Amino acid sequence: MLRKSLAILPALAAGVVLSSLLPMAHAADADAAKAVMRQHQCFTCHAVAATKIGPSFEAIATKFAGQSGEMQTLEKAIQHGEKGTFGATPMPANPTVSDDDAKLIAGWISSLKK
Repeated sequence: MLRKSLAILPALAAGVVLSSLLPMAHAADADAAKAVMRQHQCFTCHAVAATKIGPSFEAIATKFAGQSGEMQTLEKAIQHGEKGTFGATPMPANPTVSDDDAKLIAGWISSLKK
């Protein structure tokens, strides 16, 4: 019985180590997403918590939270633009945003849901 209990210790230790790394990975993803967003000038029209020309990233995250296809909807809007979802001002297309960058940005925006 004691051997079986001890046999699980390496798996538990690995779980503890991995769970302690998740916040660092999330922070790195957030930093990478924000760097890409600065490169594509997303912060010209959007802010994290305040409405500018476009809605805040928090408002976007909250609007799409839990919807089927949430990530794909955000990725499509980032690359191809969007109109009518948040009022009369359309979001222009951003064809220079790669698929990987769109996924990174959408993931960070989605993480802001309240």
